[in-house]
Order: sequence, then structure tokens, then C-alpha cells
Amino acid sequence: MKRFSTLYLVSSLLTLSLSHAAVPFQLTDSSPGSVEFRERFLGNYGMLSELEPSVSVQDKPLFVRVEPFLRNNPQQAIQVLESALNNESSPAFRFLLGSLYYQTSRYGQAEQNLRMAVKAFPDFRRAYRTLGLIYVQNNRYPEAITAWLKVISLGGGDAQSYGLLGYAYLTEGKYQSALSAYQMARMFKPDSVDFRRGEAQSLLETGQYRQAAALFEELIAEQPTVPDTWLLQANTFLQLERYDEAIANLEVVHSMGAGSRDSRFLLGNLYLREENYRPALQAYQAGLAQPGELNVTSALKPLDYLIGRGLIAESRVYLQDLQQRLPATLTPEQQDQLALAEAQIERRSDDSAAAMAVLKPLVERNPLQGEALLLIAELELEAEHYEEAVFYLQRAQSLPEHKVDALVALGRLEVARDDFAAALKHLRAAQEIEARTGVARYIRSIEQAL
Repeated sequence: MKRFSTLYLVSSLLTLSLSHAAVPFQLTDSSPGSVEFRERFLGNYGMLSELEPSVSVQDKPLFVRVEPFLRNNPQQAIQVLESALNNESSPAFRFLLGSLYYQTSRYGQAEQNLRMAVKAFPDFRRAYRTLGLIYVQNNRYPEAITAWLKVISLGGGDAQSYGLLGYAYLTEGKYQSALSAYQMARMFKPDSVDFRRGEAQSLLETGQYRQAAALFEELIAEQPTVPDTWLLQANTFLQLERYDEAIANLEVVHSMGAGSRDSRFLLGNLYLREENYRPALQAYQAGLAQPGELNVTSALKPLDYLIGRGLIAESRVYLQDLQQRLPATLTPEQQDQLALAEAQIERRSDDSAAAMAVLKPLVERNPLQGEALLLIAELELEAEHYEEAVFYLQRAQSLPEHKVDALVALGRLEVARDDFAAALKHLRAAQEIEARTGVARYIRSIEQAL
């Protein structure tokens, strides 16, 4: 079993951050569905003749016919336009029809007409803007990036265009670009919650942890009941090695009834690191109790760490809790991990017979289970059953990933039998495969003794 280290803290942190990166956050004040946006969009139906395709004298009667329906009866406006438009119609009307379809959430037809508009008039800025909105609302972020860059290049750089460009970049994992876009958006709307949240998350993802923590602190002060912000700030504290503050944030998240199994396991890891063993066990157990399907591989890691710290009573409690929540079917690898953990617990409880009772069936079922072979050999060596220990170590030695450990164990065995020459042979062979400082010291001590 691997000993506890801070490596899992880092992997947990990345898991939490990536989960947010996949869908950065729920848009609020910059959402296309916000009241502010809707009012702006309904004012979008006028003509900007200096920037966009003109409407001929012959086309103006159609606009007069459709204009009364634009705000209050978009379906009637769609029917009027659909019956009147043809391939020769002004792209301004294609834009108008596409906007009406967008207003009624018929995104496929909206996109079709807006694309016809920009094909006929390539610099049709408002058409690109509405396409950008469609792409964001339908999670088509690469296309959204292209559309918003076009809007900005045509002089439409404002809070919305930079903000939604940043959101698309953030979702696509282009964090430096997202940061630049959000900083531009905040020039127009500095107090936007979405823009500050997006900038803070971009700072986190680009490794600017102090700035990210400070911006999350600002958001938390304004909206202290949003658990997601506390969780993201906990990520920045982890990277800054401010573990006590990370623990405090995670506790706040869980007190709100939020968080996840991963966040509870992470809290347990942090308590374990601080040698607060009781709250560590409680956090791990709370992780197991979380609703939803249990990821057995993740759930086994706390057991590994508890055993590695020598917390045998806590390990036994966690194992019993885990066994009650396991799915009916486990993979062979998961069965092996459980058996090894149980054997480690029994061995550290000075019950070698119970450990052997678990390990022997394991190696019968899986003769290539190297960790089990090594553990049986250790137990045989402790009992001074040297021949039996050699038998299992030779089996482990045939497995490439366990060969070095088996050779070192054979060296220790030969020392126990006072055959120092044979011990040196095994230990030097191990060093040739993988140099280890501890083994080198062991070799020198034997040579000095000789």
C-alpha cells in the first residue's frame, strides 16, 4: 500500500478545478436570458444603415407591415416575413427573421437565416452577435469564439461581447485568453458578478493564486451563500499552501449542504495532513455517505492513507463502513485492493494468522499479485520461516514492477540468516535496476560490518 503524501491533494485539487472548467459557472448578469439583455435585444430590430445592409425603397413597405408585430407578436412577424422573402430580399430582412426565430427559441431556423444574412453581407455585425448568443446558449463554444471575435473586429467590443467571449474561452480551457477577455469586459461593467467570477477563475487556472483568492474573497463578501465560490477559493488556498483556510472553506461549503464526495475526501486528506485524525475519519465517512454512485477506486484511497499513517483503528472503522456501501460487483483489481487493505490492518494489529487467511486466497486467485506475495513473504520472514519467504519472494521477483522490492527483501532475509555475501548480491542487483538512497546506506552498513 502506498504511503500518504500531498500528491493526492494536488490531484484532488485538479479534479475540482477541471470540473468547473468543463462548465465554468451559471451565467447571471451576463446571461442572454437576463432582463437587461432582453430589453437590449428587443431594441435590436431597428436599422443601422451606416453599418449594415440598406433597405431599398421597394423593401420599406414590408418593414412597415412587420414592424407592429416585432415586440408583442413575433410569431405573426415571422409569418409575414416568411411569406414575403425570397433569394433577392435584403439581408437586413434575413437578419430580422433570424432574430425573431432566436426570440422564440427556434435556434436552428435562427442560425440558418442569420448565416444567409452574413453570407450576403459579410460585415453584418448584429447578425454575428446573435449567432454568438445562439452558440453560447447551445454550448457550441468554438463557434461562439469565432462569432464574438468577428463582432469585436467589426467595432462591437462591449461588455457583452468580451464577457461571453471570455466565458467561451474559459469553457474551452483557453485560460489566458479568457483572462484577457474578462479584463476587457470589466472595463465596461466592473461590478458584474459574472465577469469577476470569470476573471477569478481564469486567474486560478493561470496560476495567479493570490490575485484569484483576493477576487474570490470580494465575491464571497457580497454573496456569502454561494458555495461554489467558497470551493474555488479553497482551490487557491491549496495552491498557496494555506491549508487551514482551505479546511475552513470546505467546512463552510459542507455546512451549506453543498460539496461533493470528492470535496469531503479532500477535506479528510487535509485534516490527515494536519494530524487531526478524528475529523479526517469523519470527513471520509461523510464522503462515503454522499448520495450517488460510489467510485470504488476513489473510495479506497482514504483507506490507503489511513493505513499508511498507522491509524489502524480508524482504518478498520473506515473499511467496515466502506464494505457496507460497495456495489455488488467489483473488478478483480478492486477485490485485490480490499483484500490487501484488510491484510495490512490485521498485520498491524499483530494478527499474522488473520492476515495470512486473507492473503493466501488472494494469491491463489491471482498468482501475479505482487504486493500480496511481498506481504506474505514479510510475514513468513517475521516468523523466521525462511524457505517459505524465499519461495514467495522469488515469485515476486519474476514480476518486473516488483523485482526491486523482492531483491531488497531477499537481501534483508539473507542478513537475518547471517549470509552477508548473499545479501549484498541481492541488494547490489536491486541498485543496478533502481538506485535507492536507503538501499545504498544498507549496503554500506553491511560492507562495514564485514
